[in-house]
Amino acid sequence: MTICPLLDERHQVHAVHLPRGETVTVRPAHPQDGERIQAYIRTLSPESRRNRFLGALNEVSSKELYVMTHADRGSHSVLIAENVIEGVCTMIGELRYAVAPDRFNCEFAVSVAEAWRRKRLGTLLIRIVTSRAKALGLRYLVGDVFRSNQAMITLARKSGFAVAEPIAELVKITKGLGGQMLTQAPLI
Repeated sequence: MTICPLLDERHQVHAVHLPRGETVTVRPAHPQDGERIQAYIRTLSPESRRNRFLGALNEVSSKELYVMTHADRGSHSVLIAENVIEGVCTMIGELRYAVAPDRFNCEFAVSVAEAWRRKRLGTLLIRIVTSRAKALGLRYLVGDVFRSNQAMITLARKSGFAVAEPIAELVKITKGLGGQMLTQAPLI
């Protein structure tokens, strides 16, 4: 998998080549992406939407959609993964991150369209958020995951995250950004 920054660095757009040769573009969400994000979320299976948003929903609220498309690029952002086939651009994944007020932690969430799973797109998105969190000088990348979401827990472990013991339905995944793999998740 190769990440090739495009010329538009001020928007942090990346052309990504996945192992099977697919080219994907990853870029920040913009205000005009609202309906596109909503349509993408509607295409996710009910289980995928539940896993991504930690609860049942069919679409995000207009307030949440506004927050997703009007992000402060320094402390929180939504990135969109897209693929172009025969001139048609399709959203195939998204990543959201937010810097905690303590400036030590960065919380993230990721989703990948069903047809794009097991192609390393999730791994790529986690690498991008890890790189951004490191660039911001943060210490930990964290997320909450349903303990039933074994695919995300497996991806997290493969990506160097420590997985805490479940509390009720959730587990916390944590990755130290100093290059070391945690043996135990810190309390945050």
